Amino acid sequence: MTQRVRSHGFTALGPMQEAFARLQGWRAHGVAILLGAMGALAFAPFHLSLILVFSFTGLIWMIDGARGAKKWGKVVFARGWAFGFGFFLVSLHWIAFAFLVEPEKHAILLPLPLIILPAGLGLIWGAGAFFAGAFWSSSPSRVFVFAIFFSMAEFVRGTLFGGFPWNLPGTTWTPGGPLSQAASIGGVYWLTLMTVFVMSTPAALVDTRETDKIGQRVLPALMAVILVGLGWTWGAQRLSEPTTVYRQSVSLMDAGLPQDEKWDISPNEVLVRYLTLLEHGERADSDVVIWPEAAIPVAVLQDPNALDAISAFIGERKLILGTPRSERVRTSDASLSDDPDARHWFNSLAVIDRTSASTGQPLALYDKHRLVPFGELSATSIIPFGDQLRDVLPETLQQAVPSGFKPGPGPEIAYPGTDSGVRPFNALICYEGLFPGIPRHRNARPRADWMVLISNDAWFGRGMGPAQHYAQNRYRAIETGLPLARVASRGVTAMIDGFGRETDRGAQIEGDPEGWQSSMVRTHLPVALDPTPYYRRGNLFFALNFIVFSILAFLAWRR
Repeated sequence: MTQRVRSHGFTALGPMQEAFARLQGWRAHGVAILLGAMGALAFAPFHLSLILVFSFTGLIWMIDGARGAKKWGKVVFARGWAFGFGFFLVSLHWIAFAFLVEPEKHAILLPLPLIILPAGLGLIWGAGAFFAGAFWSSSPSRVFVFAIFFSMAEFVRGTLFGGFPWNLPGTTWTPGGPLSQAASIGGVYWLTLMTVFVMSTPAALVDTRETDKIGQRVLPALMAVILVGLGWTWGAQRLSEPTTVYRQSVSLMDAGLPQDEKWDISPNEVLVRYLTLLEHGERADSDVVIWPEAAIPVAVLQDPNALDAISAFIGERKLILGTPRSERVRTSDASLSDDPDARHWFNSLAVIDRTSASTGQPLALYDKHRLVPFGELSATSIIPFGDQLRDVLPETLQQAVPSGFKPGPGPEIAYPGTDSGVRPFNALICYEGLFPGIPRHRNARPRADWMVLISNDAWFGRGMGPAQHYAQNRYRAIETGLPLARVASRGVTAMIDGFGRETDRGAQIEGDPEGWQSSMVRTHLPVALDPTPYYRRGNLFFALNFIVFSILAFLAWRR
C-alpha cells in the first residue's frame, strides 16, 4: 500500500502533490497514462512545450507516493511504464493508418501499433523510473535523479536494437526557434537532459520534509529559469544572422501519389508526372533536381526505359533520386550466384546526369544502412518468426521487394565529382533522419556542404506523423550547421538552413491525377555554417552534464 504523505513547502502546490502521491491502484495507472498522453502534445505539430511541466511534475509526485510502498520497485516501474504507454500511444498512433488502407485485410492487426508497440516502448521508461526510484529522496535531489535516469532511458531507446529516437523531449522546442539552437552545442540528447530537468523543477517546490529551508526547494526552479533565459537570449542572438545562399538553384519535386496506389498503377504514369514537373517553370542548366525516396515504383538504375526518358528530359541538370536497386548474390567463393532470382536489394540514393542516365552508372550512389524494422529490414534478423510477421503487415509499411532490403555499408558523404556541379552532401534516407550521429560522419574527407534527405512520408497518414518527422529532421541541421534539402513524398518538401529555419517550402502544382498531391519549389542552397560544437565533439556535453547533475543530486540527496 502507498504511504500516506503530508506535503511541506509552497502551500498552493501542497494539495496537488498530496493528491498525486496518494493515488493507488488503477487510478494511479490511469492518471499516469493520461499524463503521458498529454505530454505527446508538446511535440509537432503542436509544440505545446510547457505541457511537459505538468506531465513530468505529476509523474515525479506519483513516484513520491510509490516510493513509500512496501514493494516500491514494482509500483514505481508500473507508473513509469503507464506514463510511457500513454505517451507512445498518442504520439505514435499514426502508425495505425497504414493498417486502415485495406481494413478488411489488416484492421485485425491494429493491436500491434496501438497496444504492443507503445507497451513495449513503455518498458524502457518504466525501467528508467525504477532506477530513479533506487536513488529517490524527498529532497530536491529527486528532480536531478529523474532527469538523469529519464534522459538515460531516452538514450537507450535511441540506440537499443538499432534505436528508435522518435520524439525525444529535446525536440519539443520548435525547430529554428531560439531554444532549439541549444542542439548545436550538445546535440539532441544533451538538450533532452536539459529539457527534462527544466520541465521537472516545479516538483521540487514541495516535499515531505519538515524544514523551513525554502531556498533548497526553490534552487532547482531558479536554475531552470536561468537556463531558459540564457538559452533563449543566446539562441535569439544566434538567429539574428541572416541566411546566405549560393547562386546555384535546387529544385525539390514530389509527385505526391498515394501510398496505397504506388505499387498498383503503371510506373510509366508516375514517371510521366515527374517528367512533367521537370518541364514546369523556369530552369537553369546548373540546377540540381531532387526526387523523393523510391520516387518511381521501379528499379530506375536497372530500367532502360526509365533511364532513357530521364536522359531525354534532364538536360544539363543533375538529378538526385531515391530508387530500389538489386545486385546478384555472391557465393562463398566470391563468384556470382547462378540463380538469377538470388539478389540483394538496397534502398538507394543515386546522383545521375544525362550521360550517366544513358549508361546506368550514377555519379554517386548511397545505400541506406539504417533500415526500418519489419518494413524494410528482413525481419528474421530481429526475431525468429519475423518474416512470418512481415508477410501479414500492410503493403504501405513495406517496399515491393521479395525479402527485405540489405543494409548498406554505413553513413557516407556523397561526392559526385568536382565537374558535376553537385556539392558534397550527407545522404539520408527517411528513417535515418532521426539519428543525430549519422550526419557527423566525415568519410575521412572534408566536411560536406549540405545534407540531402529523401523520404516517403505517404505511409505516415495525414496526422501527426509527417509533422513530427519533419520537425526532427530539422534538428539535424541545427546540430551540424549544415543546410538540409528535404524531399518527402506527401510530406513536407522544403529547404532548411543551418539554423533549422525553413527558407522555402514546396507548393502544390496543378495537373495532378485524382488523389495525388504534387509539390515543387525551386530555391537556392544556403551556405553551411561553421562546424558546431556538437558536430566537432558529439555527445561530450551530454556526458559532462550527466556527471554534473549526478554530483548535484548527491550533494542534495537526503534519505
